[in-house]
Amino acid sequence: MKELISILILFLFLLPGCGKKGPPAVPSQEQPPAVDDLRFSLNQDILTLTWTIPKGTEKVKSTPAGFIVYRSKRPLSDSDCKNCPKLFMQMADIPIEKKDSKALSKENVRYNETMKKGFIYTYKVVFYTKNGAQSRDSNYINFKF
Repeated sequence: MKELISILILFLFLLPGCGKKGPPAVPSQEQPPAVDDLRFSLNQDILTLTWTIPKGTEKVKSTPAGFIVYRSKRPLSDSDCKNCPKLFMQMADIPIEKKDSKALSKENVRYNETMKKGFIYTYKVVFYTKNGAQSRDSNYINFKF
């Protein structure tokens, strides 16, 4: 009898689990539109990034929340490395404060930063909603300073 119970217990441990194995999946979310008009200007050592709130924002089911600005910064001596991966750091989280969707579609967003000479810079912006959905990356801004 003990052998039968041992076999049953062993059998239960060896049974495959139910369902699909793998990491847990995030419930699907509607992806908000991406910024596609990121541009920059330099005034001496002050960088200004500007963009507009993406078209179609008013159609997103979740409330628009803001933008995250990311920067990659490498020394100019690394300029020969064209295929090196870009490591981005979050530089700012810019909330959207207006609730009126008509105002959102016409508003320009700005980000300023003081630059240091001797580096290659790359910037991108990601739009996100209050439920945590994020857009794909914006167009990239690349320049040497």
